[in-house]
Amino acid sequence: MPPTGSPPNSPPELPHFVVGKAYSRRKEITGRFGGSWQSGIAPSDQSPAIFLFTGTSGEKYGYRDGFTNDGYFRYSGEGQVGPMTLSGGNLAITAHTSKGKALHLFEYTGKGKPYIYLGEFVYGSHVVERGPDRKGDLRDVIIFCLVPVDFPMRFEREEDLEDGPSLENSDSAPQDLTTLRAKALSACTVPAGSIAPKEAIRAIYHRSVQVKRYVLARAAGHCELCNAPAPFKKKDGSPYLEPHHINRVSDGGPDHPLHVGAICPTCHRNIHFGLDGNEENERLRKIVAAREA
Repeated sequence: MPPTGSPPNSPPELPHFVVGKAYSRRKEITGRFGGSWQSGIAPSDQSPAIFLFTGTSGEKYGYRDGFTNDGYFRYSGEGQVGPMTLSGGNLAITAHTSKGKALHLFEYTGKGKPYIYLGEFVYGSHVVERGPDRKGDLRDVIIFCLVPVDFPMRFEREEDLEDGPSLENSDSAPQDLTTLRAKALSACTVPAGSIAPKEAIRAIYHRSVQVKRYVLARAAGHCELCNAPAPFKKKDGSPYLEPHHINRVSDGGPDHPLHVGAICPTCHRNIHFGLDGNEENERLRKIVAAREA
C-alpha cells in the first residue's frame, strides 16, 4: 500500500532526507516508507529505497563502521551469529543498482532517539574479515565499501584517477545502440569478489559514464518524455538532453539503464519542481521500461 497520506494508486514517494538532520525511524523512515522497524538493513516495500542503520554496537564484536580517510564508508553486514553470507539484506545491498533501489544511511544515536541522516550511497565492493559473533565465536564478517553517491564525480574532478584518459572521452568512435547498451549493462554488473576501494570508485564512475552514453543514444535526439526534439545542440553538434534518475530525488551518481531517462530541460525541471512532477516521473518510468523491454 502507498505511504500514509498518499492517495490510492499514487506514484511511489521518493524519500528525501537532509544530511545531518535527525529523523524518527518509526514516523519518518521505515514507518513512513515501509521496511523492517528493527533490522540494520531495511529494504522499503513501498518505495525504491533501502534504509541502512549504523551505530557503535558492532565495536564489541571487533569491527566498527565509519568513514575512512579515502572518503568511503565501511559498513558491516547483517547477521549476529555464525558467518555472514550474501543473502537477505546483505544481498540487497549488492544488487541495489540493478533493482533501482537507493541506499540511504542513518546513524543510531541512542535508544528511543532519532537517527542522523548520513547521506545516499552506492555499493562499491565488499571484503570478508574475521571477527567474533554475538557469542564470541570467530566467524566471517562482511564489510561493505559504500561510496557517497556524488563521490565518483568529485573523485574524477580531483584527478585521482591516474591510469589513463578520462572515461568521458574514451571510446569516442560512433557505436551502435546494441553495443552501447551491452557496455552499460556490463558496467552495472556487481564486481566478482573484493576489489580495492579506489578501483570500486572508478568502476562506479565508469558505470555512470556508460549508462549516460547509452540512454542519450537511446533517446535518438528526442526527449523520452514529451518526444520533442532536443531544444539545442552541444558544441560537438550532438543533441542536448539531460539524464534523469527516475528513482532518485537528486540526479547525482550512477544508475542503471532501466532507471534513467534522457529528457529535455523543460521536462526535467517539471519533474523536479512542477505540480505534476510525480506523475510525469511515473510516466517516464513506464516509457523507459517499455523501451528496455
